[in-house]
Amino acid sequence: MIMHRGPNRASFMWGSSTRNTRIEHLWVEVGTQFARRWRAFFTRLGRLHSLDRKNPYHLWLLHRLFLSDINADCVEFQAQWNAHPIAGRETKNRSPADLRFLGQTTQGIYTEDTLEDIHPDTLDRYYSTHGPEQQRHPNATGAGHPVDEREDEHDESDSESDDTEPEDELEGLAEQIAVDQARNIRHKPIKVARSHNPFDTAEGEQKLHKILQDVAFHGIQPPNYGILPSEWDDEFYPEEETIKFGTRGTQLKITLPVDIWYPRAVQWAQALDVMSRILLDDEAKDDE
Repeated sequence: MIMHRGPNRASFMWGSSTRNTRIEHLWVEVGTQFARRWRAFFTRLGRLHSLDRKNPYHLWLLHRLFLSDINADCVEFQAQWNAHPIAGRETKNRSPADLRFLGQTTQGIYTEDTLEDIHPDTLDRYYSTHGPEQQRHPNATGAGHPVDEREDEHDESDSESDDTEPEDELEGLAEQIAVDQARNIRHKPIKVARSHNPFDTAEGEQKLHKILQDVAFHGIQPPNYGILPSEWDDEFYPEEETIKFGTRGTQLKITLPVDIWYPRAVQWAQALDVMSRILLDDEAKDDE
């Protein structure tokens, strides 16, 4: 945000997110549009379909099966959000896409410029004479090269600076901003559950993919994973799942249409069963 909005402009805030009404509103929209359904689905996988959220192999399998679907939902939400009207005197019920188009028609469009989205104040802060003091070699004043400096060193330094790619330069800018902001961040990072690929070689993943294709083609539904009608508490597969949210643990019922989420549960059960069998076979071969 500092790169795009400029320094010292409250580009982001520290502390409780409840003080940032915009992001709170956006997070509610993300949750109601698609995120809560995925959370409810993963809760159901743990409750009915043998998902162990502490097992890194299970998390890896979740990523492999559903990450592309989650990303597709994010892209769809992004498109809808960019088309929604924004009330206000300046926006006049225009959508973000409308505002972007009007800005391009009045201000023009940058092309082939790595720094096109960087705020001018950020460029001035990190690329002008007001940047951090440069460390120079002994006898170097900055006005030119000292007499005793070898010509080959001069050529080498020039060639290195000329070979700097725009992407590397942009990455260096992000690193400088991160270093400057580090002193303002006092909280510990949130621990994220780790996933781990259970297969040591690409052949193992290919084997999993091949068997899964055959299982899906023949419609095989493994038992003991809660996907067979005989394993349901009622005669029908549940259409609702309860999740907890907020500091008070408020319960919320989320509707999961059977025609969308039951096939995904079957896909999970098939993949988990196949992966477990492959790993057991590999362990048996190692013991031999």
